[in-house]
Amino acid sequence: MPNTYRTTAEIVALRTDDQKKVCLHLTDLSLFASGVFSNVYKGVAEDPETTKKTKIVIKKTWPRHKEKQLEVKILERLAELHHKNVVQLLYSYTTVYEGNRTCLSLIFEFIPLNMHQYLKKNNRQLDIVEVKLITWQLFRGLWHLQRYSICHRDIKPQNLLFNEDTGLLKISDFGSSSMEPPSTAQHSYHVTRYYRPPELLLGSRHYGCEVDIWSGGCVFGELLKGGILLAGRSTTKQAEVIFDVLGLPSKDELKAMRVTDNKYQEALKLYEPDLRTKGFTFLYEQSPSTMKDSKTLVKNAKISVSDMKQATKLLRQIFVYTPDSRLGGSKLLNHEFFANLHMMVRENGRLIECLSADDFSHVSQGDTTFTEQTKEATVEK
Repeated sequence: MPNTYRTTAEIVALRTDDQKKVCLHLTDLSLFASGVFSNVYKGVAEDPETTKKTKIVIKKTWPRHKEKQLEVKILERLAELHHKNVVQLLYSYTTVYEGNRTCLSLIFEFIPLNMHQYLKKNNRQLDIVEVKLITWQLFRGLWHLQRYSICHRDIKPQNLLFNEDTGLLKISDFGSSSMEPPSTAQHSYHVTRYYRPPELLLGSRHYGCEVDIWSGGCVFGELLKGGILLAGRSTTKQAEVIFDVLGLPSKDELKAMRVTDNKYQEALKLYEPDLRTKGFTFLYEQSPSTMKDSKTLVKNAKISVSDMKQATKLLRQIFVYTPDSRLGGSKLLNHEFFANLHMMVRENGRLIECLSADDFSHVSQGDTTFTEQTKEATVEK
């Protein structure tokens, strides 16, 4: 951050909970992260009405249009529902600069790490308890989004916030999200390549939240492997990597994915099968040949062969071509793979603080009740 940037500020912001304008006193502001489309600052916000001080992050973007951004509409909708595995928008405000340039600022609760950083910090070595804990929360959050027809379209470790002290995971960054039904044509160039599902790689413009289930499976596999699960050097190569694992899609599967024939034929043109990755067996059958290739090298040594086999069996139910057949939602969360999660402790002996018996009870009953706001929002929908 330049030295000229103020470390304190007095602003008028819209409080998301009640849509009321409040004066906020911001202190200890500093640059936290920067990107192509936005900068993120961290600091402390004090609401004079409550005198409560909250650690926050501020995402600053420069919208091209004056109307309310879809990202803000989605975040406001999600804020009504208060799901513990989805980031909460606390406040928002706009600042108009010289030349009529408008900066949109979104204020969120502060969580210091994302999953990419956490994996790097731990040398990409997670035990099976943490893998289950993270995966279960990710798919619970995705199920919540899917029920409200919110398609994230960029699920990856960098967009998953993680509190290493409590184990709590939150899905964040809704800048690429949509709320369009599959009947509406959309751009296929969404989702970071390594996490992009086959229908988007093959040009489909009609798709739903099942694209997020695929991406969630990629994250799950990355936790197991200790490295990127499906890594292609280009869009075409990414499709080929998937062909290696699943085999070529059938006519019915191509129809279910609603892909374009020219994109599929383009991917097939130079395709040469690599059977070493078929069915993800390399995750639990390491050999001298698989250990020489980054596509098949398993870097995570903390998971036993038996646990890896069980996890791979679940992966295979997520990674299917037909979007509607991908395992997610209630069926995945209640899968036997996670049956003993609520009884487990973390490696350092502490209890898993972020999950309670109520969480598992809510999921087994449909996970539709979180707060009174959720009930009201469901009735209004």
